[in-house]
Amino acid sequence: MTTDLLFPHSFHVPTEIRFGAGALDQLPGCSESMGATPFLVTGRRSVRASGVLDRVLAMLPRAVHFDAIDENPTTEMCDAGAAACRAAGCDHVVAIGGGSPMDVAKAVAGLARHDGPCAGFFGRDTFPNGALPIIAVPTTAGTGSEVTPYAVLVRTDEVRKQTIGGRHLFPTVALLDPELTCTLSPGLTAATGLDALSQAMEGFVSKKRTPLGNTLALDACRRIRRWLPVAVADGANTEARSQMLYAAMLSGCVIAQSGTTLVHGMGYHYTLTHGLRHGLANGLLLAPVFAFNATQAPEAVATLAEALGRPCDPRPDAAAKAIGGAIHALLRACGVSPAARDAGVRADTLEVFAKDIASDPYRVRNQLGEITVALVRRMYHASYAGAPE
Repeated sequence: MTTDLLFPHSFHVPTEIRFGAGALDQLPGCSESMGATPFLVTGRRSVRASGVLDRVLAMLPRAVHFDAIDENPTTEMCDAGAAACRAAGCDHVVAIGGGSPMDVAKAVAGLARHDGPCAGFFGRDTFPNGALPIIAVPTTAGTGSEVTPYAVLVRTDEVRKQTIGGRHLFPTVALLDPELTCTLSPGLTAATGLDALSQAMEGFVSKKRTPLGNTLALDACRRIRRWLPVAVADGANTEARSQMLYAAMLSGCVIAQSGTTLVHGMGYHYTLTHGLRHGLANGLLLAPVFAFNATQAPEAVATLAEALGRPCDPRPDAAAKAIGGAIHALLRACGVSPAARDAGVRADTLEVFAKDIASDPYRVRNQLGEITVALVRRMYHASYAGAPE
């Protein structure tokens, strides 16, 4: 796998991106251009505590507000939101918050124009009637969901995360206002930043990678290495908050084309079983998965290691050592132990996780190499122990 050659690909990000301090002030005009009655989707706590919700409700006096959302949103929540949206006759959706409100907002936007439960729409391009227009306003710097066509949800009938995707789910406009991220706690700042890092890194080695996406991924990695520790240590640092919000958006543009790889698939188990934040789960799996990626694409992994401050020879062993050292150094700089056991992961669950991942082609569809139970088991145990760099 080379990193600098052009090859056939497509790249489609139709979202209009408006970035800068005060971008939230553009919300009323954007909303008016899309209709008369917005359906406002938010989380329950942080937007209230920060005062953002009051500002938005004053800007959108006709909005129908829906906030019955947990950190890992379910299909049932989306069904409830879609019913409320249809009952109120809303003509567009406004999502404000982190990845969870945006996932629900996208699902609601599609369900509003279709009959049937949310669980019946998993897959790609499953909304033939399109979706309501979406305005996305992120308040965390992590998922990049404001520029992706995905809604990742917990399917309540099977207790697993699955994805609804398709071009209709790209937000029409994304308003990126760094000031909205300044109240994030250090822990949430670290977790969301690690999510952005994992998306950029995974996109760079995905079977569906693109040349333009690779350029954006390296830019995101460099910014995250430089600015995530600063944002964790000093949440009021506006430059760090701006850089991280921009990097997260870049990572979203990357995975909108490439999808994610084994890191995300494995991380879902840490989240659903042990309650780890999504980005933290991913961050704790990056070193072992990319040590394996170094055996499949040493030049690509060496390029990532250089972007993260650890230049190395493009040999599998050197690339694996360098990328592991870079990731562990960044984790520690953000106050995060590289050992998943320190985050509450139990060793007795890893075997079940490994068997499930290795038996599910969907989880490994974009991953390089042959994925076996033994390989995934070894990765989980390395993550659990915080394996030596």
